[in-house]
Amino acid sequence: MFPPDHIRDAVMGFLMMMGSVVVCGWILLPWIKRIRSTQPIRDNGPQSHLSKAGTPTFGGLFFIIPMMVFAVAGPLVSRKFLPLTVMIIFMLLFAAVGFADDYTKVNITRKGLSVKQKTIWLGLFSAAAAIYYLWFSPFDPFIIIPFTTRVVQIAGWWKIAYALFLIPFLFYMSNSVNITDGVDGLLSSVMAVAGVGLFVVSAMLAPRIPHALSTMTLSILLTGACLGFLVFNRHPARIFMGDTGSQALGIAFSLLTVVMGVPYLAVITGFVFFFEGLSVVIQVLYFKSTGGKRIFRMSPIHHHFELVGWKESKIVFIFTLVGLLASVIGFLVVSRPLFGS
Repeated sequence: MFPPDHIRDAVMGFLMMMGSVVVCGWILLPWIKRIRSTQPIRDNGPQSHLSKAGTPTFGGLFFIIPMMVFAVAGPLVSRKFLPLTVMIIFMLLFAAVGFADDYTKVNITRKGLSVKQKTIWLGLFSAAAAIYYLWFSPFDPFIIIPFTTRVVQIAGWWKIAYALFLIPFLFYMSNSVNITDGVDGLLSSVMAVAGVGLFVVSAMLAPRIPHALSTMTLSILLTGACLGFLVFNRHPARIFMGDTGSQALGIAFSLLTVVMGVPYLAVITGFVFFFEGLSVVIQVLYFKSTGGKRIFRMSPIHHHFELVGWKESKIVFIFTLVGLLASVIGFLVVSRPLFGS
């Protein structure tokens, strides 16, 4: 299942990414503080967050820059890493939208980009990712049917049907990951666990899916990036990731599940992300249907638990445990039919 060379390469990639993020943080953090790029605090957010006023943002650059290096270096090492480069390119596109939002919040208006602006750009890039995967990728798109070993190729008119699913799927999941970044260290911790989960599944499926080397590599790079960023983002955070980083992580996680042929793992392995987004949808629908009542004290769901009285450290710990359990369940969904009962 795990050849020694896979384990060795994974450990090397993990250490290189984590070390690069820490180095970038040491270099960039003083500069970001000097230019006073502080994150505006929501007026309608938890009152405990007011103490975070003045904390700089744009921390996503700490791992976006090393990711760019990996995107360039990968194909120079082997053409097998071209899919890795493509996925990182989409990370950069989503990061660019996040950067524009962060920059607008810091320098123009604390509201950032309008909902319409973000929807248009993220929707276009989600469509571009879906179209590339379905019609321009060097391998035929496919789905591994849950709880079976059956691989279904997507061809003909089914590509259009799948595209109609993928575009809102990528948009929703990338934004769900984005809004998870609301408590010090939360997104980094949960994504690190999810990255390990996808790496294990990708390694297990390696003999059966194309470009497993790229999906394994990006999965473990996400883990290294998030753990490296935790050096600066654990409570009390010295810097926020900002939409620059969270949007990039969101599309990377979502694309990984699609390219691996297991998009349903975005809901299983990424249950915390999925439910963070769903909690906002539930809150809005309930608020409108009841004339102003709320089912949660505040959404996304991590803010509800803050207002219940949970400390940030407790939220991160519990949510990370849930993410770990979700990763195990995701592994079992894929591995059970492969290895039998």
